Parts: sequence; C-alpha cells; structure tokens
Amino acid sequence: MEKLILKWLSAGIINQETADVMLKDVKEELSKRRQIRFNICIYTLAAVLIGFGVFSFISANDWLLELFKKLPIMKIAGLLLLSVCALFFGHKLAYEGKTFPKLGFSLIFLSTLLIGGTYALVGQTYNINAHNSSLMLLWLLSVLPVAYIYKKLAINILSIIIYVFFIIFYYMDLKLDFALTWTIFIPLLIGISLYSFGNISQVVEKYNKFSLSYKLSGLAPVFVTLLVLTCSVESSYELSSLFYIVPVVFLFIADILNFVAAKEKTFLFKFETAFLLSLLIVLFSLLTLPEIYSPAVTVIAHFAIISMILAGYNYGYKFEHNGIIVLTNSFLIIYLTVTYCRWGWDMLDKSLFFMIGGIGLLGLGIYLEKRRKQIIKKDN
Repeated sequence: MEKLILKWLSAGIINQETADVMLKDVKEELSKRRQIRFNICIYTLAAVLIGFGVFSFISANDWLLELFKKLPIMKIAGLLLLSVCALFFGHKLAYEGKTFPKLGFSLIFLSTLLIGGTYALVGQTYNINAHNSSLMLLWLLSVLPVAYIYKKLAINILSIIIYVFFIIFYYMDLKLDFALTWTIFIPLLIGISLYSFGNISQVVEKYNKFSLSYKLSGLAPVFVTLLVLTCSVESSYELSSLFYIVPVVFLFIADILNFVAAKEKTFLFKFETAFLLSLLIVLFSLLTLPEIYSPAVTVIAHFAIISMILAGYNYGYKFEHNGIIVLTNSFLIIYLTVTYCRWGWDMLDKSLFFMIGGIGLLGLGIYLEKRRKQIIKKDN
C-alpha cells in the first residue's frame, strides 16, 4: 500500500500533504494489525498453558487420578465442563462485554478443540477406536453450529477437516476391500460434496467466505482425481455396493433441488451446477459399468480439467480474488507438467524434452506476469 501511495504521489494524483496523511494511517493500521496478531498468539498460548496446567495438576495429585480411575465419567464430565466454560466465557468476552474480542474468539475456538478431546476421551474410556467415524460425526455436529452462529472462518475450516476425516474413517469402518476406492471414489466424493455445500444458495448469500472455503477445499481432491483419470488404463472401476451408489445419487438429487430452489440463477451458478452434475454422472458410470473404454475416460478427464482451469481464471480475475488465481495457476502448472512428462519423455529426444519444457514454462510465466500487470493497471 505504501508503494501504491508513493506511485499516486509521483503521478500527481494526490499531493504531498494527502500522501503524508495516508502513509501515517497505513503505518498505524499495520501496527494495529501486528498488535492484534501478537495478542491472539498470547491469548492462544495462555489458553493452551492453562489447559496443560489443569492436566498437570490432575497428574500430580494421586487422589484425583484414583478418583478418575474409579469413576471414568468424572474425566469426561470435567473435560465437557471445561469445553462449555471456554465457549461461555469466550462468548461473554467477545460478544456481550466486547472487552476482549480476540481473547473471546480464542476461547471459542479452544472450546471446539476441547469438545473433540471429550469425544476422544469417551472413545478411550469405552474402548472405541480413535478413528471411529461416529466420534468424528459427533465432533462435526458440535463444531458446525458454532461456526455458523459466530460466522468464524477458522472454525469452519476446522469443520471441513473433521468432515474429510469422517468420510475416510466411515469407509475404513466398513472394511470393504476395494483397491480403487481410495484412488477414485473417496477423493471425488469428498471434493464434490464440499463444493456442493459451498454452492447452496443460503450459504452463498449469508456465508460467502464459508462458501468459498468449501469450494476451494473441494476443488483440490477433484483435480487430483481427474489428473489420475487422464492417465487411466483401467478397464473397470466397478464398485456396485450401495455404500458407494447411494451417496452419489443423494448428491445428484440434492444439487438439482438446490438449483430449482435458488432464487437467482447466475451464469456462474448454472456452470457450477452443470459441472457438479456432470462429475456425478461420470462417477456413477464408473462405479456401475462393468467395463469402460479407458481412452474415453481420459478425454473426459482432460476436458474437465481444462474447464476447471478456464473457469478459475475467468472468475478469479473477474472477482479479483487472489486465492482463486493462485489455485488455478497451481492446477495449470501441475496439469501441463504431468501431461508434458507423460507424452514428451517417450516422444522427444531428452535434450529437446528439457529445452522445450523450460521454454514453455518461461513463456507461461511471462504470460501470467503480463496478465497480472494488466489487472493492476486496470485497477489503477
């Protein structure tokens, strides 16, 4: 921002006096942000130390340990009480008294972690595996309302992480021996479902940051799976169990209902819905068809990746969202590198392979840099 103000000053857009005032405000704002980050670190560290202090106190007192051994429910009740207290005092400090909002948020976030520890303790007490999907589901159902009530992105990201582990643990619990489950089904199910959450009309309208976090989190596993399919040589991906078919059908129906219920159907919304439904149709076909033509799957995967990249650049630059642009750049570079290495290594002389690859990356870098400068120039 300081460089931009100096640029405006040299261009004569603003005078020296205005520049001085703006630079002073910028420096004060930066100082305030640093202080806020420092305070958040202190509060978080303090909360963690208090937690360790409580556990150390319990460990150092044999009578408490004996009591907990005789009455395991006491441990669970104690940790649950600590979770509730953290949430209660966090709410008081951040939203009622508003005296220490950052400390209040740290306590609220701490409560979402402590409740997960409570469920883990329940599992340990009653000999339930730590990777049990039911415990993850309970944790997810406890965290989601907190995220949406307080509209905190950090808690929502935590809920996304818990959701991913819930899906993985659920299919681990089923103990169905299908090798292709992990390479095709699980990543696509996680990616499509997360993107579908982010495409729900109410989430887009009222929780836009949540919507974007769902979509960006969902794109990565979808992209990786499509990249795997571009190299597909399998003649069958058949997984006809209802545990695989039902979630796909449910998501397909849910996306259609979401589209029908949406009040405003923008081109982006239509494109996203069509893309999700197409992916679900492809996934359903892969799961149910006893035999497939692998070159057709490869072509579809290439087309889907190119569509993702083009849409990412279009809407990243349109909405001037750096996160979308950076993610799309990463997808493009990975896609071109994998495709070029797959075909170029066998078809080209090794010297030509490296030279053409280097020149191609150089040209891509120049184009992306030129495009970035055009956007900055347009904004100015």
